[in-house]
Formats: sequence, structure tokens, C-alpha cells
Amino acid sequence: MNKSIKIFSVLLGILFPVIIFISGIEVAVFDKAFYMDQMEKNQVTKNTGVYPPDMELVVTEMISYLKGNRQDFDIKARLAPENAKNVVDYVSVFNEKEITHMDDVRDLLLFFLGLRNAAMSLALIAFVILLKYNKKAILKALFYGSIIFMVIFLIIGACFIFNFSDTFILFHQLFFSNDLWIMDPSTDRLIWIVPEPFFFTMIGRMVAYILVPLGLTTLTTGLVLFKQTRTNKL
Repeated sequence: MNKSIKIFSVLLGILFPVIIFISGIEVAVFDKAFYMDQMEKNQVTKNTGVYPPDMELVVTEMISYLKGNRQDFDIKARLAPENAKNVVDYVSVFNEKEITHMDDVRDLLLFFLGLRNAAMSLALIAFVILLKYNKKAILKALFYGSIIFMVIFLIIGACFIFNFSDTFILFHQLFFSNDLWIMDPSTDRLIWIVPEPFFFTMIGRMVAYILVPLGLTTLTTGLVLFKQTRTNKL
């Protein structure tokens, strides 16, 4: 039974941070208020030519698509190339290359969300078994799993913060089999809607969403383990 306890303990220690990691990404990616704030800060309506009242519609449909609630990324909006008095009727905001790339992005995101859901099921099984046979193993699994993955996430976050461009490029090379993610600002509106400052800020939020719960878990379980160890010595 000791061997099984170790296996389930290691499993829980790995799965818990993975769940937090993917959930942190989910919260950041689906935060509409954040998108709208960035639209204003990055002057997106001016750079894209999208009619200002339609910008929220574009953001809403983008998020809906990434969630899997919208069938395609062919989002339509009105354009105002010069001013609000010169409005072009509804047209496709994104071209074929952008649409195809976002297909890849959604597939990757939904894959990770599915992975997270499977991890939650396995983690729950491991938790229940450890709760029955060795409660202390749960504390150790969460403590060591959280602290190890915190270090890993800090390194990844630091790479993005201190060398964003190269890390961003490496990420795309690792996860995408084509070069459709390379955008041309003269033809592709997507690069204006989600420019580098957008991603930089979003990744910062992801790091916070991941490190805060992992940090609290490390602190809480660490204190409990410390008190138990101290009590046993008395």
C-alpha cells in the first residue's frame, strides 16, 4: 500500500499545479473586461479602422469562438476608415490567414482545457484515496508539487518578462506547425487587435493567476506540515 500511496501522492502533486496553470490561462484568455481595457489603451479602433461601437461585438465574438461557442472566426463588423461619418457596411474583419491561425489557437486552447478537465478527475481520485489512507500525503503532495511548479512558472514568466520577443517566438514555434502566426500589420488586423503590449500584459496576469494560488497552497500546507512535525517532536 505504501507504494500505491507514493504513486497517488506524486500524481496529485503533479496534477494540482497543472490544473492551476491551465485554469489561470483560462481566466486570463476569457476576460472580456481586460480585452476592452486593452482595446482602449492600444488604440485598437483607430489602428484597425473598426467602427468604435462595433469593437465590443468583435471582442465578444472572439471570446465566444475561443470558448468553442461560435463555429467560425469569420467575424463581421462595420469599418470607419476615416471617421464615424464614413462607415462601411458589415465586412469580414479578418482575412483567411488570420482565420486559419485562430483555428489552430482554439484547437490548442480547447485541448488544454480538456486536459485540465481530465486532470481534475484524476486528481480527485488521488485525493479521495489519500484522504482515506494517508491524509498527510495530501499535504506533502500539494506542498512539494506547488513549490516545484512555482519555480518552473517563475522561470517561464521571467523569460517572457525579460526577453518577451524571443520567448514569444519560441512558444509559437513549439506549439504551431506553420508560420501563420507571423502577422503583417499592413494586411492583418489581428496584430493590431492583440499587439505585443496586449500579450505582455496578459501573460503577466496569467503568471499572477497561477502563482497566487500556488503560493497560498505552499504557505498553508507548509505551515500545517511544520506544526505537525514540531508537535511530533514534543
